[in-house]
Amino acid sequence: MISYLKGVIRKNIHLFNQKTMKKTFVCALSICAMMMLQSCYVQNVSVGMSENEPAQQVAKVKNHYFVDGLIQPKYDAAKNHVSNDQKFRMKTKITFWDGFLTGLTCGIYTPSTTYYYEPAK
Repeated sequence: MISYLKGVIRKNIHLFNQKTMKKTFVCALSICAMMMLQSCYVQNVSVGMSENEPAQQVAKVKNHYFVDGLIQPKYDAAKNHVSNDQKFRMKTKITFWDGFLTGLTCGIYTPSTTYYYEPAK
């Protein structure tokens, strides 16, 4: 009787380990797929400058959005970061870590990063 119970317990533990490993593998695979499918969105806006004109970075700003970018707590104008608001370039992108935070919070918090450039002197 005892040997029969030991055999049943071993068999059930083995099945439990297989199910747990399968769930862990599926979860890890899903996380990897989510990270690989994240796009590194980049938006370039040039005001009074051509794309090929040499420029130097003057500011880097973190943007905070909520609910997949639908809610923005504060508006930040470009003139707060550049000295000449008639001639500048702005690049907004979602970096790897921005995408990671978006995925981790399931889109509740959606950060992005904006870089401001002025003509090189």
